[in-house]
Amino acid sequence: MTMPATTETPTFRHAVPIQIRFNDIDMMGHINNAKIQEYFDIGRVHYFMNLFGELFDGELALVIASNKTDFYYPVLFAHSVEVRTTIYHFGNKSLKMLQQICLVGDGSVVSSCDSVLVCFRKDTKETVSIPAEWKDTVEKFEGR
Repeated sequence: MTMPATTETPTFRHAVPIQIRFNDIDMMGHINNAKIQEYFDIGRVHYFMNLFGELFDGELALVIASNKTDFYYPVLFAHSVEVRTTIYHFGNKSLKMLQQICLVGDGSVVSSCDSVLVCFRKDTKETVSIPAEWKDTVEKFEGR
């Protein structure tokens, strides 16, 4: 399967290497699909930590409202991979994040994940607008 064509190639300014562990392998000899989702989680957390530090210690947080993951090629134990992450859209209370797991070296995309995250108040569990400071920090980092 090949990655779907898009009109614009995304730019990824954030990447984190992933250490593949033996217990990530399933009976088919490749990285289990559930582990792939964990790799995306690692990439997302590192993205926010690099931009905001202790972002989720405050009264606001982001939660995943939607994930769509596509698998293009199997990842094997011998592969070296990294997770690339970008935020490509802001709404009022939500943002859209694109992530790719790529082979280190040739950059082949083996899996992608398109997510919607929603901002909410921890104490009331109500959705709220994403703070302008968060948007500004991301836009500056992403070079927009």
